[in-house]
Amino acid sequence: MIVLVLVAACSSTPSSTIGEGPRLVSDVALGTSEVTDAVPTRIISPTPVRTVTLQPLEVISPPEQITVDADFILVTPTLPPSKTPTATPTISLTPTQTPTPTVTVTATTTFQAFPTSVISPIVAPVAQPRPVVCDSQWFFLEPQPAGCPLAPPSVAQGVYQTFQNGHMFWVGQLDAIYVLYNDPALPRWEVWHDEFDEGEMEFDPAWPAAPTDNLWQPRRGFGQLWRREQAVRDRIGWATLEWEVPYSVQVQNEDTGTIFMSDPDGRIFGLMPGQASWQLYSGSDEVGETRVDTSGSSSGWPSGFGVPVPPTNQP
Repeated sequence: MIVLVLVAACSSTPSSTIGEGPRLVSDVALGTSEVTDAVPTRIISPTPVRTVTLQPLEVISPPEQITVDADFILVTPTLPPSKTPTATPTISLTPTQTPTPTVTVTATTTFQAFPTSVISPIVAPVAQPRPVVCDSQWFFLEPQPAGCPLAPPSVAQGVYQTFQNGHMFWVGQLDAIYVLYNDPALPRWEVWHDEFDEGEMEFDPAWPAAPTDNLWQPRRGFGQLWRREQAVRDRIGWATLEWEVPYSVQVQNEDTGTIFMSDPDGRIFGLMPGQASWQLYSGSDEVGETRVDTSGSSSGWPSGFGVPVPPTNQP
């Protein structure tokens, strides 16, 4: 920098005005007494140098160690030495060759197998009868009808009388007379309305006498019907009892249409639907008791034939 300033000062042209530059103070001659023309010399003042004052750095002194008398000993813990890792051995699997099984071919004799027919028995299911559970119970133990009673039995005042070829029942609750015939002609039984009124003549004394001593003209309602209806009289014959037998009759209807009624001896009469047949059973539950069938039918207690239809000659 100083060299450049000096070169610039030497190459510059002196100003015409002497008073503007620096003034000569004294001339000094070196080694000669000759006085020469003085040439002014420019004096370049030195460039000021910036001085940086450094602040003293803060010196941190180590803490003072103070020794204090105490009853304990200060122990500085020391970390245990780290464990040196041990290399884990690596197990390498060595492939093992499995020997291929060898098939030994042995010459054998082969027989052709023919199919064998097997007959499997077919078991057919057998229908088991289911017990019938009825809402009402029959008033008799035997027989046990296939159907159920429509309602509990009705008990009413009744009258019963036997004839040469049949039976007559009077059911007071219905005011009806049931006539049952022993012959196979149809209808096998009939039902008639009782026309007898109290106070009327019970029998007709003018009626011809019975052919034998053990036969009688029926009385009251039975006698009135018997004398009035010749077809009834001709089929049923004379009464075999002189007097009708009063008793409490039980009547019960089956859901198939059969009417069951009792007689004074506890026997059961079954009047089949359609007036096609009637059957008599002893009504006893004793072992060995058999049914007495006076209707000529051997088919047992048939199922329903419909609703009983009164005969057309009913008054």
